[in-house]
Amino acid sequence: MIDNYYGEDHRKDMQRIGELSSKLISLHEDVSEIKTAIKDLTFAITKLALIEERQMVTNSSLERAFAAISHVESRLFDLEKLAPINNQSRIWVERFILALAGAALAFIWDQVQR
Repeated sequence: MIDNYYGEDHRKDMQRIGELSSKLISLHEDVSEIKTAIKDLTFAITKLALIEERQMVTNSSLERAFAAISHVESRLFDLEKLAPINNQSRIWVERFILALAGAALAFIWDQVQR
C-alpha cells in the first residue's frame, strides 16, 4: 500500500499541488495589482474632491461678481435716466459762468475806461 501511494497518486497530488501553488502565486499577483489600482483610485478621488471644492469656490465667486454687476447695472440705469436733467443743469451752469465772466469783463472794461 505504501508503494501505491508513492506511485501514480503521489505524482497526481504533486501535480495538483504545483497547479494550486501557481494559481496561488497568480492570485497573489492579482491582489497586488488590485491594491495598486485601489491606491490610484484613492488618489484620483482625492484630486476630484479638491477640484470640486475649488469649483464650488469659483462658483460662489462668480455669483458674487454677477450680483455686483447687477448692482452696477441698476446704478448705471438710474444715472442714464438722470442724464438729460444733468445735461440741462450743465447748460445752465455754463450760461451762469459765462454771464459772470461777461459781467466781470464789463466791470473791468468800465474801470479801464474811467
